[in-house]
Amino acid sequence: MGLSMSANRPASLVTGACGFIASHLVERLLADGHHVIGIDGFTDSYDIEQKRGNQRGMVAHPEYEHVEGHLMSLDLTPITNRVDYVFHLAARAGVREGWTAANYSRYLHDNCLSTQRLAEAALSSGVKLFSFASTSSIYGFDPELPTREDHPLRPRSFYAMTKLMDENVLTGFHQLFGLPVVILRYYTLFGPRQRPDMLAHIGLKALAQGEPISVYGDGEQTRELTYVMDAVDAQVRVLHVRPIGEVYNIGSGPRISVNGFIREMEAVVGRRAHLLYEDANPADQLHSQADITKARRELGFDPTTTVREGLEAEYTWLRESVLTPA
Repeated sequence: MGLSMSANRPASLVTGACGFIASHLVERLLADGHHVIGIDGFTDSYDIEQKRGNQRGMVAHPEYEHVEGHLMSLDLTPITNRVDYVFHLAARAGVREGWTAANYSRYLHDNCLSTQRLAEAALSSGVKLFSFASTSSIYGFDPELPTREDHPLRPRSFYAMTKLMDENVLTGFHQLFGLPVVILRYYTLFGPRQRPDMLAHIGLKALAQGEPISVYGDGEQTRELTYVMDAVDAQVRVLHVRPIGEVYNIGSGPRISVNGFIREMEAVVGRRAHLLYEDANPADQLHSQADITKARRELGFDPTTTVREGLEAEYTWLRESVLTPA
């Protein structure tokens, strides 16, 4: 079995530890008394310096160990032998990458092959939990709303396709070999440390700097939003409940249009946006809305963060960590 660092202190592995959600999860686990090993390969999916900035709050903690390297090149079993729980959040994200062989290879390498390799190591180590961060993008362009976990899966981007492949690989590891897998399908995330290619980061930064915001389509497409600390709370609830073999939608609600989301950003920054409407991207979902009934019932998941509160927190982080002082 996986071994804790001490008789009383649980040990957790978090992949993608310097990323958006994972860096917050690391800090939460440390606060909850875990010894945490964080792995991050610092891939080129977005600004590496932002990832290193996310790392600053954790590296000084006495119960944090950082391992820099890609899941495809590290010797993983000696790491998984030392932990009880695995939280696998490392991934190449984004739905707008071009449909080229090179991009497909990157997604397969960073998502599918890495996940299979980590699952094999975790199985050999006998970990107690393998929590996997998936995506609502696997439901496809225009699913039935609100969408339940048993909805047909129709991904239409390399990211969503490889995430679904990851789910299938992990389900196989669970059903065939007993790997204790739980899958969380996250809806559109926002909050402090958000990736720079996501709308709230782009919009708040553009508003603060007086720059235009590009909107793909008419802006009436809608999104279920997930505040990052609600995403972390879901992971912690999975750790406590350990509903092995289950899949959960995770969203904070309510559903909001892109135009409405930008209006909320305007209120937070105190400026009107200059919008540039462009052609819709065929890889973007038209609408999304999570049915989180199962997560409420089985995990006790009860998100309370409003869109305004989440954007205010993200804007505070942007001003402190990203925007150049005047």
